[in-house]
Amino acid sequence: MKLGKRVEDIIKEMTDQSKKRLEFDGKELPDAPLEKVLLQNVESNSLTATERTLKEILMFIEDENTKMIGVWGMGGVGKTTTMKLLNDRFEGSPAFAIVIWVTVSKAGNRRDVQNVIADRLNLSKLESDDQLKASVCKALKKKKFLLLLDDVWERIDLSDVGIPPLNQVDGCKVVLTTRSLKVCRQMKTNEDVKVETLSEDEAWNLFIRSAGDVAMTSDIKQFAEGIVKECGGLPLAINVVGSSLRNNGDVVVWRNTLRELRLPTTSENEDMQEQVFPCLRSSYDLLQDDCKKKLFLYCSLYPEDYEIFINDLVEYCWLEGYIHGVRSIEDARDKGHCMVIGLVDTALLERCRREGYVKMHDIVRDFALREAPGFLVKAGMNINHPLKEKEWLQSQKISLMKSNLCNLLERPNCSTLSTLLLQENYELAMCPDPFFECMHSLRILDLSWTQIKSLPSSLWTLVNLRGLYLKYCWRLKELPSQVGALRQLKVLHLGGSTSIKYLPREVGELTRLKRLIVGFQNRICYQNDDEDTKEWNMKLRVPTGIIPKLQLLEELSLYVAVKTVSVEKEQWDDESMEVVVEELCGLEHLTFLDAYFPKVECLDHFLRHSKSVKATSSLFRRFRFRVGTEIRERQLLPREVQEGERRLDDCTTRKLSELGLANMNELKHCWVESCEKMETLFDGDEKQEACALLPNLEILQLRNLPELRSLCDGPLLLGSLSKLRLLNLYNCENLKKVFQLGIIRQLCSLETLWVQDCSNVEEIIEIEEEEEMSMSVASHTHNVISYNNDRLILHNIKDITLRDLPELVSICRGFSNFEWPSLETIEIHQCPKLKSLSFLSYGTNIVAPALKEIYCSESEWWEALEWEDNDIKQRLQPLFVDRRF
Repeated sequence: MKLGKRVEDIIKEMTDQSKKRLEFDGKELPDAPLEKVLLQNVESNSLTATERTLKEILMFIEDENTKMIGVWGMGGVGKTTTMKLLNDRFEGSPAFAIVIWVTVSKAGNRRDVQNVIADRLNLSKLESDDQLKASVCKALKKKKFLLLLDDVWERIDLSDVGIPPLNQVDGCKVVLTTRSLKVCRQMKTNEDVKVETLSEDEAWNLFIRSAGDVAMTSDIKQFAEGIVKECGGLPLAINVVGSSLRNNGDVVVWRNTLRELRLPTTSENEDMQEQVFPCLRSSYDLLQDDCKKKLFLYCSLYPEDYEIFINDLVEYCWLEGYIHGVRSIEDARDKGHCMVIGLVDTALLERCRREGYVKMHDIVRDFALREAPGFLVKAGMNINHPLKEKEWLQSQKISLMKSNLCNLLERPNCSTLSTLLLQENYELAMCPDPFFECMHSLRILDLSWTQIKSLPSSLWTLVNLRGLYLKYCWRLKELPSQVGALRQLKVLHLGGSTSIKYLPREVGELTRLKRLIVGFQNRICYQNDDEDTKEWNMKLRVPTGIIPKLQLLEELSLYVAVKTVSVEKEQWDDESMEVVVEELCGLEHLTFLDAYFPKVECLDHFLRHSKSVKATSSLFRRFRFRVGTEIRERQLLPREVQEGERRLDDCTTRKLSELGLANMNELKHCWVESCEKMETLFDGDEKQEACALLPNLEILQLRNLPELRSLCDGPLLLGSLSKLRLLNLYNCENLKKVFQLGIIRQLCSLETLWVQDCSNVEEIIEIEEEEEMSMSVASHTHNVISYNNDRLILHNIKDITLRDLPELVSICRGFSNFEWPSLETIEIHQCPKLKSLSFLSYGTNIVAPALKEIYCSESEWWEALEWEDNDIKQRLQPLFVDRRF
């Protein structure tokens, strides 16, 4: 605060001096922003959120190529405050001849904006719109101006207002604030700045300024801290609540305020209703699409601070009927994803660090719950007793997820209920038998991650049910034959770890089914002969005759959910599965398939005769195939296969490209495991396709490939593997060289390299003699590797792990002049023949300036390393870490 006051005093003093137009050598003071001097040496982490935003805006204002700047964020986050600071800093400054502030607002129009500008320019407002436009344009063409447009709701045609083209007057700038990133794009801003919520410390300091020092007293501080947390870093909410409590020493008032803020909605807090919620309502009203509004409200069904998986959210909303005009699940996901991103761009939802997830600000969630009629939400709350009858009566959406629920009402009366979310109640062991009898409107039921052992008979009366989710119901032993009564079902999810042993034939009656995910329980073999053992020893089978009836299926997953060391293979009934594979060929709409093929001939037959493959002229966008019974690599819990991800297990292809690389342009993640005949990923034949190979691939894992001898035979076309970030090679016994120069020069994005248990690897990078000669005589720059005379620069590699490589001799034999500008960590374990780390130095220079740690399990190996210059070893010694496993 002292620093801020000092800065304010300096600004005032310098502004006063500039107004005096002091002459220096016959010239006026330089026409440059004073703020550049004041802020350029201040560390960003020492600034408040507002100051950081202001500094970023000032940086763009100083950039001569930036003409228009957009400032966006949720209502109440402090956009107008930032603009006021910006206005104060430049008002009277020589940086601009005039600063014009216009509050546009939702009801603003062209004439309103013109009138404000005319007042600032001392122009007559008696003219017509077009005459005033001409007058404004003429006046501004003579001035270097800064135009501040606050609270813009839709695109404004600046030329129609009279603002001259910004490139016609040097240095003119426009800064606008809006709640929607979409408006920034419509206005064609050059740069956009999002105003973030406050950090915990910033929120606390602001609250103290609003509420006064009384918040620091011992009997009130605990309530004050709780109130600040509930405000979620939103400046408007902090100021409103803090001001209402200013200098109030009554503990009861503080305790009651915190109680009101912790309610499922803040409906009892009048200050929030009157001052905060109207700001959010304006953003909500901006969503002209009614379906987008419904999706927004649906997000409030999740607990506070919950990270919402976008695919789950979109699927719920699709089943509820909020996503129209789509013909497939993929179409629904695409359209729903765009709707979610639209909410993110209006700051009603926030991105999470995890890709594919969003969350809702606490205050926004409170507002949404207040706007959502018929929503009963106690998600994330500790519920000791079942909901009462009257709470069920008028509810349309009920969320009790993650609420420590143990019991349910016997027979709740809720005929209007369409969504019931009960997932993540880990103590919920049963649903009363008549529980669903009065829920005939129910469309979505989620019982995932509960302890239920069986499904109540009333469940089969839900004739309108669209989605039934039973993921990770560990104790659920069977799916009853009555499931066939759910004729409207589109999604049946039995994934994760269930104890389901078989599918009843009645699943074939679910003819509207589009998505079927089943994770069978593994058959564990015991030595005794009791009845349970006989049942468990039965092989896995999918009854024949089911698949042909499910002609609308788009996504099908049939896999073993849990595998144990007791079982050496997946115990599928191969004979029946051959019939099932034949039945799969008749499905026309599959876009995702996770299935077991008894032998490679079955897979080949499927690929040749599948109507789905023929319909798209390609493989599926997503698939996971297991071929044969000798599966070496297992996953304890198979993950949901994400878009752009493919897994290949136990195939007999000689190279990956035999599966049609031209159809894999969107592939992002690829796992190739336990393919005994795989020799290479692709060879020189692919160049005839005249297209880059796997241009969007980000992760490539190659495991248990005993015949793999190279990643690529022959050169790759430009752009191939250009986005690959991670390469993992494990147990590739026949591989001797990891890279040829021809392939590594394509890997412009490679950050992580992991090579382990490859018993014959001798060298990481192989450079042929003629390549080395050409490098030593030419200077060449590539998008991944730069050749600086005779040095090879690998720009992006950050982490290298080399483990259990008994034959590894060098990183690159015969050529060690590398530069690794981004390399941070190296791990080397059990590589006894690697005697030198010369690739880290060039002459007396270390060529990995960002290196932080060198891990090794043997200090003896480190001490025995050979160095051309002992000074290099001494300089690297502090980075060495003895990590024993």
